[in-house]
Amino acid sequence: MLEFLSSYRYIFLVGAEVVFWGALTSFLILRYVFRLEKVSFIAIPIILINECFIAFLGYIDYQVTGKFSAFQVITLIIILYSLTYGKKDLKRLDHFVKRQVAKWRGEAVPSKLPVEKLYGWTHTKQELKDWFIHLFIYLTVHSVFIFTIGFHDDIAQFLDHPSFSIQSGQIHLFKNETITRISFVWTIVFLTDTLITLSYIIFPKRKKD
Repeated sequence: MLEFLSSYRYIFLVGAEVVFWGALTSFLILRYVFRLEKVSFIAIPIILINECFIAFLGYIDYQVTGKFSAFQVITLIIILYSLTYGKKDLKRLDHFVKRQVAKWRGEAVPSKLPVEKLYGWTHTKQELKDWFIHLFIYLTVHSVFIFTIGFHDDIAQFLDHPSFSIQSGQIHLFKNETITRISFVWTIVFLTDTLITLSYIIFPKRKKD
């Protein structure tokens, strides 16, 4: 059974995404088109179970293959997105559908979600909050990489002869080359995000006159 799930993991992942969007669509239709707010919440447990199933697929794939793969990275990203930015995006989608249905019915259209413009230390705190979320995801994913894949032998060589390793250009962080590339690009993005956040600490955003 586990090997079957692992063999057709991408099909099950696509199926899980179809279930997710189907449950979400059903939730919005029941809630706003048919105005069955209590019934619409049945879709919420389905969405939660679906997310758990996606995480389970990644776990099963690792148990069967015994190695870390791009598939497991995809499932990890999906779960982390759901736990962080996903909630905010769903809230925006919910409000958008609410406005569109109100227009369709010819009813009073709810105001748009307020976009609060932040300045000074208030803006800096929000940037720091977003940076800490990014840091948490970055460390969590890389911890998984370390404990499941392990560092490449080049790391030991780099520690012994850093100048030679840099000149030769043969430094591999992890044993999996694809994961090493992902880590490299992500590290650049994270460092850029860090510099931008630090700039707001030193030079807080000011309101334009």
